[in-house]
Amino acid sequence: MSDQTETTNAETKGTQKRKVGRSPSYPFISVQKAIEKTRALYDREGAYAAPLSSATAAWGYSAKSSGARQTLATLKYYGLIEVQGDGDARKVRVSEIARRILLDTREDDTEKKLLVRKVALSPAAHKSLYEHYPTGLASDGSVVHFLVFDLEFNKDAANELLAQFKETAKYIGLYEPDRNVDKNGDQNHNLGVEKQPPDIKVGNRIQWTSQGVDQFPQGATVLGFSADSQWVFTDQGMSGVPVSEVKVMEPSPIPLPPTPPTPPTMPQHLFDAVINRPGLPALAVEVKKGSRKAVFPVDEGDVTLIFPENMSAEGLAELGQYLDIFLKKEQKKASP
Repeated sequence: MSDQTETTNAETKGTQKRKVGRSPSYPFISVQKAIEKTRALYDREGAYAAPLSSATAAWGYSAKSSGARQTLATLKYYGLIEVQGDGDARKVRVSEIARRILLDTREDDTEKKLLVRKVALSPAAHKSLYEHYPTGLASDGSVVHFLVFDLEFNKDAANELLAQFKETAKYIGLYEPDRNVDKNGDQNHNLGVEKQPPDIKVGNRIQWTSQGVDQFPQGATVLGFSADSQWVFTDQGMSGVPVSEVKVMEPSPIPLPPTPPTPPTMPQHLFDAVINRPGLPALAVEVKKGSRKAVFPVDEGDVTLIFPENMSAEGLAELGQYLDIFLKKEQKKASP
């Protein structure tokens, strides 16, 4: 039996095993294995959008198998692929961040490591685990208890997620500070504390230039930074932008309060900056073409949600699971 067949059988068994009860969505393979699956797709199809059947064949599955569905969902959670269309007419292509990872063969792999770390912490389940255990995982029993009672995973899924997250954390050196380096190659032993780059400030109007092309037609307003200071978050979307590719167009037009020594991590920082800026004018939430805005009035003020038009049933289900996790955490904080 070939190695690919053995891997496929093992992953399919894992998929079948966790059909007992419903849990929030989570990647069923580590980021290392997910990148290997993405490489298989890229080796087969390059940067082109491929029919679903061709993509699943690159992963060693038939298009309608459970393993194919799980792999498709998992690579989307990591942001390694983009899916276009609906149903059997869907097409799959390798994402831009995945191409940057796969094609980066430089001796200085600092940027590649940062990108891998970014995709590794993209899934909602991974974000929740890292936010709850920022300096290292507790005992297996404690982590499983957190997943079952705080995030409402069933026990089998919690154990499977924990094992996979450990693989991912080990691969990216999440809890090994000596393996995390910044853009200058210096070791960073303070990944849990956000440090604001000295030349870019919250409130600045910036432009992001990628591969020689300006990405923000009207510029974007800085709302915050990642914990390692290598990514900047703006009012133009939830995704981080590499600080190395950003230039300041205008300084902040209004005085901003001092940055606290340990500001909240994104995406809470993004929500706070957009929706709740005490004493400052509210930042305009621009709705780009192809997006819609929904406003929900609550006693404390309006809550704004911006989302793509024509979302698929799969995308809506995924959004619902993200919101479920967010609301459970916020309800827990609000409980007396």
